[in-house]
Amino acid sequence: MTTRSLAFRLFVSAAAWIMVILLITGVVLVSIYRQAAEKSFDGQLQFYLRTLVADIADLDVGDRTAPSNFNDPRFEQPLSGWYWQITRTDKPESNGSKSLFEAVLPSLEDLKVPAHPEGFYQGYMNGPDDKGTGTGQRLRALERVIYLGDDGTYRVTVAGPADEIDNDIAYFEYALFLTFVALAVGLLAATFVQVRFGLRPLNRISRVLAEMRAGRATKLPPNLPDEIVPLAREIDALVDANRQVVERARTHVGNLAHALKTPLSVIANEADSSPDNPLAEQVERQVVVMRMQIDHHLKRARIAAAVSVVGTVTEIAPVVDGLVRAMEKIYAVKRLKITTQIDPSLRFRGEKQDIEEMTGNLIDNACKWAIAEVAIRAEPIQIDGAVFARITIDDDGPGLSPEKRAEAVQRGKRLDETKPGTGLGLAIVEDLVSLYGGRFALEEAPIGGLRAVLDVPALQGVGAGVS
Repeated sequence: MTTRSLAFRLFVSAAAWIMVILLITGVVLVSIYRQAAEKSFDGQLQFYLRTLVADIADLDVGDRTAPSNFNDPRFEQPLSGWYWQITRTDKPESNGSKSLFEAVLPSLEDLKVPAHPEGFYQGYMNGPDDKGTGTGQRLRALERVIYLGDDGTYRVTVAGPADEIDNDIAYFEYALFLTFVALAVGLLAATFVQVRFGLRPLNRISRVLAEMRAGRATKLPPNLPDEIVPLAREIDALVDANRQVVERARTHVGNLAHALKTPLSVIANEADSSPDNPLAEQVERQVVVMRMQIDHHLKRARIAAAVSVVGTVTEIAPVVDGLVRAMEKIYAVKRLKITTQIDPSLRFRGEKQDIEEMTGNLIDNACKWAIAEVAIRAEPIQIDGAVFARITIDDDGPGLSPEKRAEAVQRGKRLDETKPGTGLGLAIVEDLVSLYGGRFALEEAPIGGLRAVLDVPALQGVGAGVS
C-alpha cells in the first residue's frame, strides 16, 4: 500500500484512532485503579484509626497516648513502614508505635494537606529513616483530631507504606500494557482485513475493466455493493457513450469518403475523355494525388476512432498466416522461402484490418525486395510494464543504408521507381503504429537485407474474444 492508496489511508486513519482510544482508555483505567487502590489501602488505615480512637476514649486521661489493646506485628518492627502516633495538642505529650523507633511523624495538617469533608486528613508524607529523620520511605497517612473537652485534644495518625499501592498499580499497568498491546495487534489485524474486504469490490471492478479492454467483457458485473453501483452505472454509461461516438465517427468517415470519391471519379472521367488536352493530363495527376491523400487521411481518422474502442483484440498468428499465403501466390515466380515463427497466444489490441495493413505492407515490401528468403517472427516483449508484440520481418535483399532507411518512411518517397507502388506503404505503417502507441524501425537483417521491426500493443494468453 502506498501513501496515495485508499486502503492505506483507511488503515492508517483507523489505526490512529485505535491508538488514541487505547491510550485514553489506558490513562483512565490506571487513574480509576489508582483511586480504587488508595481507597482500599485507606480502608485499612481507617480500621486502625478507629481502633486507636476507641482506645483513647476508654483509657484514663494520663494513659490516652498509650493504648493497650492495639496489637499488630507490623507496628512492632522498627521502621517497618506501618506506624501510629498519638499526640496531645494542648500539652507536650506524645506516643507512637514501636516501629517509629523514637521518630516523630509530621502532621498532615502542618503539611498543608486539605481536610476531608468528614473532618479527617489523608495524604502522603515521608516517613522516618534509620536515623530518625523524615527522609525515609513514602507513606500513605490518615489523621484525625479528637476533642475530648476538658480531657484534652488529641491528634491521631496512622500511616502505611505507599510502596504497596505503587507496586499494586505498577503490576496493573504492566498487565494492562500487555493486554492493550495484544488488543491493538488484534484490532489492527481486524482493521486490515476489514479494509481489504471492504475494498475488494473495487479490485473486482479493476479486473473487469481490464477484461473489458481485453475484449473478454462488455459491462461491469451487476452484483456490486450498493455504494459502488452508481459508479459502475456511470462507467458503463461512459463506455456505451464512447462506443456510440466512435460508431458515429466511423459513419461520418464512410459518408465523407463516398462524398469525395464520387466527384473525383467524375473529374477523372472528364479528364479521360480529352486525352490530348494538357490540362486534362494535369487534372488526372492531381486526381491521383487527391485520392491518395483522401485515402490516407480518412484511414488515419478511422484508426484514431478504432483505437478509442474498448475491448477490440485480434489474434496475430492467423493474420500473418493469411498474408503469407497471399504473398506466396503473388510472388510465386520468385519461389521465395517464407518462414514464420509466431507466438500463438499473442493478440493485437486493435482491429484486424489495421494489423493486416501494417504487417501486410511490411511483408509485401520484404517479398518485393527479397532474393530468396523472408523470415517473419512475432514474440511478446515488455515496454514500460506493458505487453507489446514485436513483429520482425527480415529479407535477404540488397538492404538500405542508414540514410536511406530514414528516407524510406517518408510519405510518397519511392527509392526505386522501377518497382511498382505509391511510396505510401512504410509511411502508412509509421502512421498506424504511432496511433496505437507503438514503434516502427528499419534495421539491418541478420540474413543480409532489411529488417522491419514493428512493436504494437498486445495481450498474451488464450481465451479472449477476437474481432
